[in-house]
Amino acid sequence: MKRALLRGVLCGVLILCSRRAAAQTIDTTNRGPQPDPSMLSPQMLEAGRKIFHGKGTCSGCHGDKLQGGPVAPALTGPGWRHITGSFDAILDRIDNGLPGTLMVPHPGGISESQVFLVASYIYAVSHQSTKP
Repeated sequence: MKRALLRGVLCGVLILCSRRAAAQTIDTTNRGPQPDPSMLSPQMLEAGRKIFHGKGTCSGCHGDKLQGGPVAPALTGPGWRHITGSFDAILDRIDNGLPGTLMVPHPGGISESQVFLVASYIYAVSHQSTKP
């Protein structure tokens, strides 16, 4: 009887622990839905533009109009070289870089919030919601 009770308690603890561990797992594959372009304010896009052309050093490789060049791909249009062009993919690429290329995580040492602003700007330009 004591063994059966002990087994039952032990099984319950293991189940609770495994559920807790699963709940604490971070899903990095999906950061949420695509942004509604109407929610991207002109101030946000302008801030992203300034970082893209300034501290983020993005325009040095991707061009002033995101047209790409010999070092980096264009960030406009439906077809992208390494990613789909979705907001999540853009955000992930700026956040994590691309190993083996000049695309480093947080280019220019930009902060997490600046990564979001640059991703918003690139997404808006690539979806014709704003001009480069």
